[in-house]
Order: sequence, then structure tokens, then C-alpha cells
Amino acid sequence: MIFLDIYVVQMIQAVENYKNGNTGQLSSITVALLFFGSLARIFTSVQETGDITFILSFTIATLCNAILLGQVCIIVY
Repeated sequence: MIFLDIYVVQMIQAVENYKNGNTGQLSSITVALLFFGSLARIFTSVQETGDITFILSFTIATLCNAILLGQVCIIVY
């Protein structure tokens, strides 16, 4: 259940970024590291466990991080 809360918070952040037209103090390096870290989690989950629950959870996290990373890249640069 805690994972669902994290995804909701990330989507609220994305909506606020869109409404404000900027990302505020959101660090592009931090968002990029979160995105690539979640990609690595997907890969290791597939290789090590194969558990669909973990893979789905990390895939959703990667999509949320991709949205934030896209906003940072489009708005900041």
C-alpha cells in the first residue's frame, strides 16, 4: 500500500509542475538518477526473481519517473 502512495505523490507533483509551467526546485540530476535506478530495478527483478508483482511495481515507478524526467527536460531545457 505504501507504494501506491508514492505513485500518487509523484503524479500530484507532475500535475503541479504542469499547472505551474515549471518544475520549481526539482533537481534534474535527482530525477534522472531515480529514473535510471528504477530501470535497473526492473532488470534485476526480471533476472533474479521473475516475480510479476515486483516487476509491475517497478515498471509503474519507472513510468512515473519518466513523466517527471520528461517534464524536467522539456521545461528546464
